[in-house]
Amino acid sequence: MKTYYQITAEEIGIVLLRKRKIAKALRRWLRENGMPYEYVFYVR
Repeated sequence: MKTYYQITAEEIGIVLLRKRKIAKALRRWLRENGMPYEYVFYVR
């Protein structure tokens, strides 16, 4: 099973990541810069 992290924001588009730490850092960066985003993760 692999976990995928999908982050969608107007500024960056749709980003699909495998590493949790990178997804977490990107979400933090978006939040600190006041950019709205949607976050989903799923296991395949």
